[in-house]
Amino acid sequence: MTSKYNEILKLIKINKFNDAKKICEEIKPDLIDNYEFINIYGYVLFKLENYKEAIELYKKLNKIKPNYSLPLNNLANVYSKLNMHEEALKYFHKALKINPNYFEASYGISEVYFNMYNYDDTLLYLDKSINLKPDYLPPIKSKLHLLKIMNKKNDLLKFLNEKINRFPTNAYFYNEKALVLSEIGREADAINTYKSAYIVDPDYPFVLGNIVVDKLKHGNWHKIENDTKEILSKIQKKREVADPLTVSYILDSPLLQFEVAKIWINFKDSKKKKQYDFRSLKNNAKINIGYFSADFRNHPVGHLISRTIELHDKTKFNVHGFYFGKKHTQDDRYYQRFKKAFNEFHDVSNKNNDEILNLSRKLGIDIAIDLMGHTGGFENRIEIFLERCAPVQINFLGYPGTSGTDKFDYIIADKNLIEEDEKEFYSEKIVFLPNSYQPCEKDRFLSDRKLTKQDFNLPDGKFIFCCFNLNQKISKNISNLWIEILEKVPNSVLWLISKNENFVNNFTNEFKKKSISQERIIFSKPISVEEHLVRIKFADLFLDTFPYNAHTTCSDSIWAGIPVLTKRGKSFHSRVAGSLLKTSGLEELITYSNKEYIDKAVQIANDENYLKSLKQKIISSRDTNPLFDSKSYTKKLEQVYEIVLKRHFSDQDPKDIYL
Repeated sequence: MTSKYNEILKLIKINKFNDAKKICEEIKPDLIDNYEFINIYGYVLFKLENYKEAIELYKKLNKIKPNYSLPLNNLANVYSKLNMHEEALKYFHKALKINPNYFEASYGISEVYFNMYNYDDTLLYLDKSINLKPDYLPPIKSKLHLLKIMNKKNDLLKFLNEKINRFPTNAYFYNEKALVLSEIGREADAINTYKSAYIVDPDYPFVLGNIVVDKLKHGNWHKIENDTKEILSKIQKKREVADPLTVSYILDSPLLQFEVAKIWINFKDSKKKKQYDFRSLKNNAKINIGYFSADFRNHPVGHLISRTIELHDKTKFNVHGFYFGKKHTQDDRYYQRFKKAFNEFHDVSNKNNDEILNLSRKLGIDIAIDLMGHTGGFENRIEIFLERCAPVQINFLGYPGTSGTDKFDYIIADKNLIEEDEKEFYSEKIVFLPNSYQPCEKDRFLSDRKLTKQDFNLPDGKFIFCCFNLNQKISKNISNLWIEILEKVPNSVLWLISKNENFVNNFTNEFKKKSISQERIIFSKPISVEEHLVRIKFADLFLDTFPYNAHTTCSDSIWAGIPVLTKRGKSFHSRVAGSLLKTSGLEELITYSNKEYIDKAVQIANDENYLKSLKQKIISSRDTNPLFDSKSYTKKLEQVYEIVLKRHFSDQDPKDIYL
């Protein structure tokens, strides 16, 4: 028995559970009352997902040794895996009653309560687990995760400070603390804490990228060029230095973007899981489409995709929405709009990845569309796609670039974004839409509020340059170009959006150094999209950022009749504005160098008639602009869905699609 038992243990260590099961079945008749054997056999069955048999064995073991806590804990684990929460709690508590210091039972209870969204009791048992094993990281990380969900930032900082004192050489805690400090606007403290993480462990995953993005958010460009060079060097060495979104702000290389995406995916998908077999899925009368996002709300992606969802042909498609975003959305006009637009709207914000994954498979989703990619931070659920929630998966809209994994079959793009010789930099096959890849709608919600220039401190009689992009898209290079433009157009102001006082102060100080008075830099705070679409009209020319272009802010400005001046780059994210402008018949506003960008901005500002003609051209063509033809766009997208699914059911591999 001893030799066979040891053989089973060896097989378990190398994850050969089927082989272990065969040996268990051979010796079961003779040793069915041996509690060590029953326990190990139950574990093998559990790992093979033979849950019913595992439960029977653990219950048998409990009868043999009623005061033995291990089978009770194992039994609870099976019930927990089956989402039978009450049964799981029952047996975890029984195990804990026998042994009050049983860590596994205490930690197991915390996980069950978490899955039940009982956060107070989760916290209680996490604290108990941490007290039992104060140096064991999993419950500590679970508590950090929970405090983030509960939005208890003060408790989070206090807890992190405690752990930094206990683990002064663990970069993880410094990095987590810095993320919190950045979120609450303590820029200097955040950067210093990131630096502490970097000093402790220069190779800690993504900490240098976090430093850079935090600097950008706050307009702190000190030594950012050196940081960028180091990021570039580490990417070339395939190191985990920055996530794909961060790299999009600072680099313009499709090759490097591809490499970063692959590194990021490998990090996210470090535990390779068994892929689901979709071969039994039948070709239904209607195609089941699933859109997955945290942004079915008042969010740029929500603004872009809402009309397309409404226009889908519901006689041909069952359109499902899987929403896992913020909860405070009930009064959100867009959230309510999405609830009505989908055939079925699934608010899965309180479900874990496995639950969402299983729901998608149960519903028989044929095509799953990820509207987030590598965006969304804490709300991102790309792991769902790494395990395949549908037989066909598409990367679309949220992140401007490749996913870096073959788990996505296609990416939605257009010929303005990806050239033929650049397809090698994408892990997906490419769908080339005939105009811009971006969906936009012509009919918008507008505020009834009467807004004036004075509401935003905008002067009369001045040429108003503007940029409504996120602060982290604005680099020192961009600011230098804007300084030169303002110098050459003295009767002008620059209008930006920010709620970050650190960015306002740092940015303004940069312009002061070049003798650009503070009065010429005007900051407004973010407002509702309905009001924003009204206030855009007070601007004269939108100055785009690069390498990360305007996306929704570009199409919004075009819709409002304001010209957008961009510089085309080499990557997806640096060509989006160009794609939107070309589709709108405004190719003359696409430049290809810093000098051309400056010269074009100055030309437009100094030529009143030219500016007037541009604005008239934009406004007069709005009804015929393909960019705002939601009906045609939706039909093209549906055509894509039919093509890719037909290929799937014909057992054909994905291929590039040209419409």
